[in-house]
Amino acid sequence: MKSSHFVAMLGGAIIGATIALLFAPAKGSETREKIRETFDKGMGEIKKEYDKRFPKNREEGPEE
Repeated sequence: MKSSHFVAMLGGAIIGATIALLFAPAKGSETREKIRETFDKGMGEIKKEYDKRFPKNREEGPEE
């Protein structure tokens, strides 16, 4: 699978999960917490995938 397809699929999954949470019958504070957790989980998965595909970028660190 091309990386652009993976990113598109992951982005669609995150958007779909967010929309599902917005329409769920829950209090606003609970819904915001679920969105935050879903977003954090998605970003963690993206970072893991990025590190797996581009390990060299993580080893170099910031340039000074």
